[in-house]
Amino acid sequence: MSRDFGFVAGAPMNRLATSPLFAAASAAAFGGLTLIEPRHLGPGAQAAYRITTAALTGAYTAATLPAGTTVGMPARYTDAPGAPMLAVPVDAGLRGSAALAAGGLSLGLAEPLEVLDARIMDWLTERGVSRPRWWMAGVGVAMVAAGWAWDRAEARALQRALEQDADGDTEDGDHGPVEPAVAALLDALLAPGVPGAEALRLQLKTVEQQDSGAGFSTDAFLVVHPDTPRIAPRTQTWPVRARFMRDGAVFEIELQIHEGRLESLSIMIADEMYGTDSEVDTDAAINALTAWPAPDELELITESADPLP
Repeated sequence: MSRDFGFVAGAPMNRLATSPLFAAASAAAFGGLTLIEPRHLGPGAQAAYRITTAALTGAYTAATLPAGTTVGMPARYTDAPGAPMLAVPVDAGLRGSAALAAGGLSLGLAEPLEVLDARIMDWLTERGVSRPRWWMAGVGVAMVAAGWAWDRAEARALQRALEQDADGDTEDGDHGPVEPAVAALLDALLAPGVPGAEALRLQLKTVEQQDSGAGFSTDAFLVVHPDTPRIAPRTQTWPVRARFMRDGAVFEIELQIHEGRLESLSIMIADEMYGTDSEVDTDAAINALTAWPAPDELELITESADPLP
């Protein structure tokens, strides 16, 4: 199985924020700001202090945002066992929005935070603490450093978990030979003459099926050797689908392609069965299925460039 963790490998920090130099610079910057006592500043200096604090907060927030997140499901399905992980990147626009939001929040809370700062200073002074601002700066530096270290540890733990999960998929027998009925359906859907069919037929030589557990599942999740030829578009619903009928209900079988490789085969209720004039209980119909249909039950439909009726 492919170990393409993509944007996940850097979570919960992006590449910039993983550098110890970034941690040291951030801690020093926040510590330096803490050495300034805002209640003693004039209007102009106070405004500059607040803007600088907001800018630093926004920049730090943007840098430490996760590089991405994962969705444990294929593009069309939810709660599917063994489904591949999809990486959803955090782009520059989202990172900029987070920076603006954090900076704006810092500006909005500037006055109450400065009041709190003054109370802490007075409390430390009343108790005879020498150089209280240096103490506060030290605490600030320690908090930034500890937060960075925590994020780094969390990132490494997540990476290890993903690697162990991938090892489990490949070594613990979570997938094996494709069921004969599924293999027959794949052979029928990969009709000659459809662009990409030849490459996907080469993938059939190495394709395996993930274990769906006990009982019949209307989804067959597939695993293909990463060295097999891929097709483009790399993510698509295969343009050939199969229709069949059971107990008055019409079903469709769709083949999903992900990253240019065979991903899944799924049985779904046909759209017309959801019409207001339909007498079919769709939930009961799909739950009544106990096996994949035979190829001779299928009506193959191939999409074309012609406008739909």
